[in-house]
Amino acid sequence: MLLILVCNNINHLTHTPLGFSLKLVPRDSPDSPYRPGKLSGRQRMWRLTKFSKTRAYYSHLSPSLSPTTQRAANDNIISPTSETDNFHLRVLKRNFFYTTQVFIGTPGIPQTLLIDTGSGLVWTQCKPCKNCLGLKPNIPIFTPKGSTSYKKLPCNHKFCWWLHECVDGQCVYHKRYAGGSETNGVVSMETFGFPSNDNSGGLRAIENVVFGCSNDNKNFLFTSINGILGLNYSPDSLVTQLGTSIGNRFSYCLPYSYSPMTANSVLRFGNDIKKSPLAKRTSFVRGQISSKSRSSPTLQHYYLNLLDISVGRRRLRFLPGTFTLRQNGTGGCVIDSGSVSSFLDKRAYDVVMAEFDRQFRRLGLERARNMNVGFEYCYKKEIKINENFKGFPDLTFHFEGADFVVESKYMYFYRRRQKYFCVVLMPFPGKTIIGAWQQQNTRSATSPCA
Repeated sequence: MLLILVCNNINHLTHTPLGFSLKLVPRDSPDSPYRPGKLSGRQRMWRLTKFSKTRAYYSHLSPSLSPTTQRAANDNIISPTSETDNFHLRVLKRNFFYTTQVFIGTPGIPQTLLIDTGSGLVWTQCKPCKNCLGLKPNIPIFTPKGSTSYKKLPCNHKFCWWLHECVDGQCVYHKRYAGGSETNGVVSMETFGFPSNDNSGGLRAIENVVFGCSNDNKNFLFTSINGILGLNYSPDSLVTQLGTSIGNRFSYCLPYSYSPMTANSVLRFGNDIKKSPLAKRTSFVRGQISSKSRSSPTLQHYYLNLLDISVGRRRLRFLPGTFTLRQNGTGGCVIDSGSVSSFLDKRAYDVVMAEFDRQFRRLGLERARNMNVGFEYCYKKEIKINENFKGFPDLTFHFEGADFVVESKYMYFYRRRQKYFCVVLMPFPGKTIIGAWQQQNTRSATSPCA
C-alpha cells in the first residue's frame, strides 16, 4: 500500500529536483551493529514498548514553535551546494528501529543514525565527550578536529536564535526525553556524504548541513547508536534543510516484522520516489497552537486529520472532533516511524479495545493477563506462521480523503512458545500516534510544507 501524506501549501520548486535513497536497516538485522544480545522475544518487546512510551511522552511534552517562529527559522535554511544528481542510503531494520548510514566530515566518517520522523535536529556523538554513549570499540566516532570542513554554527544564525541558544559564544542545544534520556552539544555545520545511486561506490557530498555535535549524552536505552537522523517539520531536520532540492518530499517503507532479519528497505527522497496509481492521499494538519505554553506539543510533527476508526467491519462512529488537534496542544493524530507501537487517546483506546475484546470473545478466545510485554490486551491462541492472523479483526484509520487499513497480520505481537498474542496498541493521554508496527509494508510518501 502507498499512503501519500501531503501539505496543502507546498511552495513551487526553485531548484532542479534532487533524488536519492537510503537503505533502512532493521535493528535486529545481521547488518546492524546494534543487534542486541541473547534477549528473548518478550524481553525485546518489553524494551521496545518502554522506549515507545518514553518517545510518546517526549512528543506530548515537547515545547512548541509558533507558526511565525517556524517561518522565521525556515527563512535562513542553508541551501545544499552539491550537484543535483542521484544518491542513496541503505536503511537497516532492527527490532522496528530503522537505521541508516551517512558519512560526516572531510574525510567522511561513517555514522549509523536512527531514522526518526518524530524529531528534527540531526545529531551524532562527537569526541571529546563529557558523557559518551559507550559505543562499541569498532564503531567510529566523529571527531571535529579531524575534519577540514567542520565549523560551528554562529550565534547570529536564525537557527540559533529560534531553535537553540547561545552560551559563552557557542550555539548549543539541549534535547531531553521523558524517562531521563538527554543529549547536549554544539550546533554545527558539516559536509554530509551519501552513497551514489549509480553503483559506483562513490559518495555525493552536501555541504553546510546543520547538525548537532553531541558531547554529553545520558541514559539512552540503546547506548551503541551514533545518533539520530531527524526528518520532521523542524527547520533543522534533514528534510527541511534539503527543501526544494528534493521537492520537499521523502518516503519510506518498513518491512514486515516476521520477514527474514536480512530484509531491508529504502528511504527515498525527491525524484527517487516512485509514483503509483493506487496511492491514497491525505493532507497534513497544521494547527494554530499557542506558543505561550512550553508544555504544548510541537508543530514540528506530522499531524493527520483522523476522522474515525473501524475494528474489523464495525465502524465505531466517534464524535466529530475526537481526534482534532486543539489550540492548547492536546489531541491530534501523529504519524511517527520512531515509535514502535501505536498509541490511541485514552478515551478512544477504551472504546477500540472493548470492540477488539468483544470480537475475540465471539471467537472463543480467553484473555491472557500480566504477560509483561507492555500491552494490556493479550489472548491465548496457538497460531501457525503461515496463517498470518487470518480471520482476526483488522484496524482502519479513516483519514480525510483516505482509509488506511492495517491488515490483521500487522496488528498483533505473537509469542509462539507461550501460545499467546497481543494487540499492539497502548493508551496515551490526549493524543493518537501511529507507530512503526502499524506502518509495516506501507510506503508513506511525505511532502512537508516548505
